[in-house]
Amino acid sequence: MSDLLRDLNSLALFRGVSHTEPLNSLRDFLNKTESDCTSDEKIEAYAAFVSVLYSIRPDADFSAAIWDALLSDMNPYLKSRIDMLVNPEEAEPINSLMLLTAQNELDILTKIGSVTSKDFKEALAIDGYLPDFTSSRIDFKTRYMRVIDDLPTAGYGIYAKYLMFKIDRGEIKPVKHPDPIRTEELFCYERQREKVVSNTQAFLMGKRAADTLLYGDAGTGKSSTVKAVARMFEKDGLRLVELPKTEIMNLPDVIEMLSQIPMKFILFIDDVSFESNDDRIGPLKSILEGAASGGRKNIVIYATSNRRHLIKESFADRSDEVHKTDTMAEQMSLSERFGLRVLFDKPNKMDFLTIVHKLCELRGISIPEEELDMKAEQFAIRGGGRSARLARQFVDLIGG
Repeated sequence: MSDLLRDLNSLALFRGVSHTEPLNSLRDFLNKTESDCTSDEKIEAYAAFVSVLYSIRPDADFSAAIWDALLSDMNPYLKSRIDMLVNPEEAEPINSLMLLTAQNELDILTKIGSVTSKDFKEALAIDGYLPDFTSSRIDFKTRYMRVIDDLPTAGYGIYAKYLMFKIDRGEIKPVKHPDPIRTEELFCYERQREKVVSNTQAFLMGKRAADTLLYGDAGTGKSSTVKAVARMFEKDGLRLVELPKTEIMNLPDVIEMLSQIPMKFILFIDDVSFESNDDRIGPLKSILEGAASGGRKNIVIYATSNRRHLIKESFADRSDEVHKTDTMAEQMSLSERFGLRVLFDKPNKMDFLTIVHKLCELRGISIPEEELDMKAEQFAIRGGGRSARLARQFVDLIGG
């Protein structure tokens, strides 16, 4: 066990991993085994280590738990690789010594992660119960180097673990339970959806892509389309970051943060509308204007709104004929900065019922067609009119 402790303490590039769980608890246990502690104290330290492991991984896979910690670790080697991707002209190439050190330490982690509860039980030589854990014996060097070589698509840290994020007080935080909607669950609006998909594909291929405004009636699937398209290209390294309207003033800082990450991002602003004197209009206009000069290579902005013109018009705006033209131009100027504008209007009766039928088919709900249509129409009338959202709510209701 002394060799294991020495290996653990020798880590330099991946020192952060060695001081996170479960390796931190393992170190405590190994230190106990190398001291004059009693058997009971050693058992207590071992049980504490296994307890932490179970809290991290319900399958108690020691090697997999180390991998999770390694994938979340921002270490000097990873930082150097990121710098080379983000700033290839300025970044220093990785020297051979750092690469060799990283490879050797990954081999050490592989050795540590291959230990099983049987090994510890034999070393403790205690006659009595000791909890078990498993190890999938991951080859960390092979797997980690593969991730490093594929950073723009595989991601790293939270960007490898999560698809969707949200800006909260200027910080990027993962959405741990995002909307599971997929494009296969969206029906009708094929023409609108194809425009968004094609634009996203161009973005991922490094071609000129347009900031996009999805506008139209409430409940027509604008937000769901953006989220479903993001999920569609998750394996291509696309991530979605939602920017609440309250955070728009932080937009330049958010752009700067995302530009330092070697992945592609949809910056999503949902349900946009402003009063004419709103201070947030300026930063958004400026960022949208900057897209035309190629200032954002890894970020595209998708926004949704129930309004074609994002700046609200008041009666006072209409009353002054002298400035009416200027006012209308100002109200239109923000939406016109989006290179692609896609209209989602309310579905007609046929499309509404098509959505209902397709959703029922998808969920295995069997109801006679005439009865289903009648109930769906009644539900739409009570809900204030037909929409894709109401169709989904109706199917949720009858499915439940």
